[in-house]
Amino acid sequence: MLRAAAASGASAAGVAAAAGSNTPPDKYSDAPRTSDRSSSASDRSSRTSDRTSRSSERRGGSARRSNDDAPRTFADNRMAASERDADDEAPTTRRDARERRAADDRRGRGRNGARNSARSAAGAVAAGAGASERAQNRTPKSDGDSTVHEPARARRHSSRLGESFPSLVGWTSLSTLLPGVGLLRTRFRPAGLIVFGLFVLILLTGLIYLLVKGPVRAAATIVSSPSLLNFLAIGAILVAVIWILVMIVSHLGLRRGHRYRPWQNKLAGVLVVSLALIIGIPLGVGSVFARVQSSTVASLFGDSTGKSENAEDLWADKPYINVFLMGRDNGDDREGTRPDTMLVASIDTKTGNAALISVPRNLAFPIFPEGSELEKQWPDGFRPSGNSSEDLINAVWQWGDQNKDSIGDTHGLEPGMWTTMQAVEGSLGLNLDYWASVDMAGFEDVVDAIGGVKIDVERPIPMGGGKSMSGVANEIYGWVDPGQQTLKGKDALWYVRSREGSDNYDRMCRQQRMLKTTLEQVDPQEIASAYPKLANSATRNIATSIPQNEIPAFIELALMMQKGDVTSVQINNDVTPTYDPDFDVLHKWILGEVKGASNGDESTAQPTNDGSKSQDSGEDEDSSSGTDETTEAADSADSADSSESGDESGTEEGATESSTPGEPNAEGKCYPKGYKPGDDFPGYPGNTGGTAGTEGTDGTGEQG
Repeated sequence: MLRAAAASGASAAGVAAAAGSNTPPDKYSDAPRTSDRSSSASDRSSRTSDRTSRSSERRGGSARRSNDDAPRTFADNRMAASERDADDEAPTTRRDARERRAADDRRGRGRNGARNSARSAAGAVAAGAGASERAQNRTPKSDGDSTVHEPARARRHSSRLGESFPSLVGWTSLSTLLPGVGLLRTRFRPAGLIVFGLFVLILLTGLIYLLVKGPVRAAATIVSSPSLLNFLAIGAILVAVIWILVMIVSHLGLRRGHRYRPWQNKLAGVLVVSLALIIGIPLGVGSVFARVQSSTVASLFGDSTGKSENAEDLWADKPYINVFLMGRDNGDDREGTRPDTMLVASIDTKTGNAALISVPRNLAFPIFPEGSELEKQWPDGFRPSGNSSEDLINAVWQWGDQNKDSIGDTHGLEPGMWTTMQAVEGSLGLNLDYWASVDMAGFEDVVDAIGGVKIDVERPIPMGGGKSMSGVANEIYGWVDPGQQTLKGKDALWYVRSREGSDNYDRMCRQQRMLKTTLEQVDPQEIASAYPKLANSATRNIATSIPQNEIPAFIELALMMQKGDVTSVQINNDVTPTYDPDFDVLHKWILGEVKGASNGDESTAQPTNDGSKSQDSGEDEDSSSGTDETTEAADSADSADSSESGDESGTEEGATESSTPGEPNAEGKCYPKGYKPGDDFPGYPGNTGGTAGTEGTDGTGEQG
């Protein structure tokens, strides 16, 4: 009975010991796992020794053999080990040992049950801890982070490599379009709200400004104010820097807590750089353009005379304004400045229709406005020599420079410019409201800036020719070929300047044609792309009296002119003899032309000078013969247009399609007197037939 109880107790103890040995070790325990394996090996050795001892006992007696037939368990081995420990302490007989074991088992049965329950609970806790540790070991760590993320943070972010890349790209791109939006998904949410709010506020302010003033007036107001342009130049740089920083911070914040594949990291870097360039380049270019425009406005235009006004308010009491346009030649072979081209643009301020009036350079004995200092000095017109070949309107500039004390107050202008404008005002009967002068180099730059001018060249145009100041014929070194051409700066300049084999009226006709064609083809995009270069040229080659605060009005007027009609007006001998003009008749005729152009009438009014001589009459031939002689003398002095040679000679057989000198034909083309479309031009290497009879082609034209 006692042995059965002992065997039962030993079995229970063995089960408990087995459960304890199968419990996983605590992950936080400092005891190495190798010690457990050493203990197990020691137990197995003890059990082997015990089995050997028990075999001897079975051979010693039958009673013990029957007891040993009971099933053995792992607990028996543990109990055997306990017996050996007890035997070491006090040697006893086997029977005493068995009885003591049985007593011990009875006393510790209750304690063993509680101990087994505690061990089972501890095993469950250890198993849970092991599972948690294994789950954490499976969670990927971020690059460069040696610590394991907390479970809460790991659950908030993606658990698979690179799965959040599309979201990263989308929100980074959106933060470029709408600055601050990307920050709303990061820990910088308050800053994102502030940045996005400022962005929306700026957009609304700009939109309201455009709606109130209108796009044209708003842009014109900005580009005409140097102080505002400087503010925008600095502001554009600051906005670009802040915008790029916000985008980068948004990108880094969106990456936090995620891992990406190597190719995704590279693609993200390319994306950030590209978006930074998309932001920075336009704002940087805008800043440069604003600074260039500010410098140009400050250097080119006069000081402001009041607040900025639009065209409707500025010219409310003016039906039209008159702008004097002059091209001047400051070449190295010239002494001083000489007006090369003189025009007056009379512009309707309501419709943009304009009359473009060419002033002949050989207009003799010009008069000055009534009551002026110059009119008091020259009451009968400009006659320093009394010779109609010398006292011409283009000689007034040089006289003014040489007689500064005789011209009175110039109102801040050059003496030559002031006297020339006074002569134009008095001779045409028009008050000049504004003026602008362009050097020839500036004209080339303007044409190049717009990519050239597309024009159908009516005939070969010589480059060079004419005579020098010493009377030596100049060589023709090139040609502007006839036909459809895109004339760049140099060719366009010779198209409007060449007088070899031509006359002054044909030249003025080509000048007006070039101006009208250029105005029609001006492309704002091409102007904008070449603007820095064009602005630099303008400050060196262009001067004007337009004040800064009136620039917006002129921008509006220029846009109206592009949509309106431009009428060419030529002053020729059908109106009044240029060598002895009747200025009362000329004034009345000019006024009729201006009114006709304002009403959109593109046809030139009929001459009103009944006393003028017909260029087809024999009397006119005599007068023109005299003109030939005078222009030859003027060419030697470099003060007159020597191309008048043969201007008024010729017969009906040599007439061009245009019956009026200086007027374009039905196709809008200009031809010299005596030249028929399609004829060979003297000296042109591309001639296909014999030389056609073209008057004025003997090389007497003035050097361009």
